[in-house]
Amino acid sequence: MQTSRKTSFGTWLAFGPAAFSLLIATTAFAQSAGDAQRRISTAEATVMQAIARRDSGMLRKAISDLAPLIEAGLKRKKAGGQVSSCDLAAHSLGFAATALTEAITQRGEPRKLLMGDARDAAADFSKDMAACDVQAGQKIGNHAGVERALRAL
Repeated sequence: MQTSRKTSFGTWLAFGPAAFSLLIATTAFAQSAGDAQRRISTAEATVMQAIARRDSGMLRKAISDLAPLIEAGLKRKKAGGQVSSCDLAAHSLGFAATALTEAITQRGEPRKLLMGDARDAAADFSKDMAACDVQAGQKIGNHAGVERALRAL
């Protein structure tokens, strides 16, 4: 069976809007991942400074900066959508910062338990952030600084 050029052109014309929509969606996803990656990296630097200073106020600021990213990830998960590696990285860093904020105020065994939780979350953050770098199209960076700072504390 032979097809005419007109039918072939009409078929390709039908794929045009779909291809354009796919291109826009892919670009928007990469931009949102890049934006999330930059925001998490900024929060990571704030957390490392707070650990060095033992400043719970700076830790709370970092947590509040991460809160919109974490909430957006939770909303997507509740709606049945995918949770990105950047969402996981934000959650891990937020959990590490929250556990450390509590550990600063505690003494004895509760402090040791909270510090252990913070170290575990920092290790998870390092892995999640490496995946977030890949998702954002960035070169994989070294994100073990929080984990090392917690060990030194």
